[in-house]
Amino acid sequence: MIKNIKSFITSNFSKSGDVKNTYYTELLETFDTQGCVICKLLEISVLKYLENLLHEFTMDPISRREIREAFGYCKKHTEQLIEVTKNTNQRLSASIVAEDLANYFIKHSKKLLKSGIKSGTGVFKMRRSCPICKYYSKHEKMYISEFSKGTTKEEFLRKFEGSPGICLEHLIKVSKSIKDRTALKRLLKPQIAMIEETDHELNNFIKKFDHKSSERITDNEASAWYRLFERINSR
Repeated sequence: MIKNIKSFITSNFSKSGDVKNTYYTELLETFDTQGCVICKLLEISVLKYLENLLHEFTMDPISRREIREAFGYCKKHTEQLIEVTKNTNQRLSASIVAEDLANYFIKHSKKLLKSGIKSGTGVFKMRRSCPICKYYSKHEKMYISEFSKGTTKEEFLRKFEGSPGICLEHLIKVSKSIKDRTALKRLLKPQIAMIEETDHELNNFIKKFDHKSSERITDNEASAWYRLFERINSR
């Protein structure tokens, strides 16, 4: 399924270099949005995956087999599939996938009952990883790679410095790939400045929350805790 959907999304690009440049361009164009740019693009990628599944790949035998062998998706991506199905009204496609899973589960569960093997063994040990998790991981590596390469370009660094930055999880992953100390400093400085500003607001909120204080708590101070946790991990 990953191969099919990846081929669908990147069908306009004939060379691998073109695909990589697309990741770079997407990063540049998404810097203006709120939140971690990598998290945002991964969210869009998963949404495209699910929409393509429901619109194009429901009847694809390879796609169906991958879903069956994983016994569906993980909890997070199952919830997203349900949400996308509701939003796009693709109940027939979702029902086809669901029936396939139901039949697969019944078939192998009955086989397990007849085999006489001990509980906790057998077919359920063979459950494959969530197909969307694998898809997500593959795209995440590509975005991190292109982000790291982008830090060698002035246009990229300028865009980043004027953006809300990236979450701590992706900052750690990106920083591991950066060899240039100057580029790493330029990456870290705006991140430190934003965390310091949030920390100042957190400190003010805690002080003003005291019953002895008569100062009014601002909206930014009241929401600082949320923005800090969101920055640690946007997902």
